[in-house]
Amino acid sequence: WKRHLHRFRDRPASHITAFAILHEITAIVPMFGVYYALDFYQPKTVFPEQVLQEGNRVVNKLRSYAGMDALDTKSPVLAHLALSYAVVKAAAPLRIAASIALTPWTAKHLIVPFVKQFSKLKR
Repeated sequence: WKRHLHRFRDRPASHITAFAILHEITAIVPMFGVYYALDFYQPKTVFPEQVLQEGNRVVNKLRSYAGMDALDTKSPVLAHLALSYAVVKAAAPLRIAASIALTPWTAKHLIVPFVKQFSKLKR
């Protein structure tokens, strides 16, 4: 890690930006992946029926305010979203470790060249 430390000192903004982007990507991609896996395999729900119905009622109220169609009261969408969110949050230590490990490469090969090209365009 010492070989990357001098790069961080020289360009802290690019490393912080790279980490932030990686951290968000490692949250969004798995969230969709887990949700669609749950939707595809339709596992038995881990939530009590009353909780799902009450959650769907609240979500339907919010959806109606937004002008969207209501969900079926038996819809597993809420359970899949909640479980996807929980899985992504539980994997936070792995996501952070991956983001830290990939930050130097991302900063060097993606962020710095992008900033250089953007700077040339501004001139």
